[in-house]
Amino acid sequence: MKIKSFYQGILYTCLASLFWGIPQPLFFNEIKFIPAFEVAIHRGLWSFIFLLIIIVFLGKINEFFEIFKSTKKIIILSCSALLISTNWTGFILAVSLDRVQDASMGYYLTPMISIGLGYFFLNEKISPLKFLSIIIMFGSLIFLFISLNTLPYLAILIGITWGVYGLLRKQVNVSSEVGLLYESLFISLFGVPYLIFLNYHNIGYFFNSSNLITIFLLLTGIVTIFPLFFFNLGVKYIPLGFAGIIFYLAPTFHFITSVFILKESISMPKMISFIVIWVAILIFIFDIIREEKKLTRVIFNN
Repeated sequence: MKIKSFYQGILYTCLASLFWGIPQPLFFNEIKFIPAFEVAIHRGLWSFIFLLIIIVFLGKINEFFEIFKSTKKIIILSCSALLISTNWTGFILAVSLDRVQDASMGYYLTPMISIGLGYFFLNEKISPLKFLSIIIMFGSLIFLFISLNTLPYLAILIGITWGVYGLLRKQVNVSSEVGLLYESLFISLFGVPYLIFLNYHNIGYFFNSSNLITIFLLLTGIVTIFPLFFFNLGVKYIPLGFAGIIFYLAPTFHFITSVFILKESISMPKMISFIVIWVAILIFIFDIIREEKKLTRVIFNN
């Protein structure tokens, strides 16, 4: 039974990573003419509405209300809401500017950024191999900066916001779906007045466009919740470190989608930078597999 659950965990996590990697950028590519900030607000609003329905159905609404009894949780989750909304905006902007490769690079960097943040802020131990992978990662960014004379700001923005977001979420004992419900509520409270302003001046896209565009904006909530649901389901059955390895499928599919489906061009310096990052990732994954090996053996032996 445990072996079956282990394989189910792999399947669910792969499904989430696949959805993040291909359908999601293609979805936002269909509405890339809409300002990224406006799309991000819709993403927060409809995520809140759909998540609220799901959480009420699952009987977890009391866990949501518990958040408001803790000042620490309110402050941390409010900050994480700002980070996740910035991350969403950065990803949507990358799609709209035909720079999905930068989003891919950002999510490749995220786990290693998280390791570095954990080392400096949480006093977490870092192995020599992980430290080496982080040095190689930063080396690739420096190479890109020197070669192109510009920083890949979208990749850095996406990587850092997602990494710091993960750091903050570790500080509160709240399930990911309930935490996201609060974050999407926070985004909606500040974002909905802006949507009302846009609609009042007939410059918003929700009420002033075709029914198809309205449906796409509604579906931003589903596009957000669907992979999160399966990823959270997957990590219940497999070690978190192993799930982190599988997550690398997402930026890999981002890269494949950008080159072979969205037909984005890739410069030689950026290609070299990706290769260097992939080397760092291989070292990083090797170290994680080595750490998780004993735990995986226990699962199979039982």
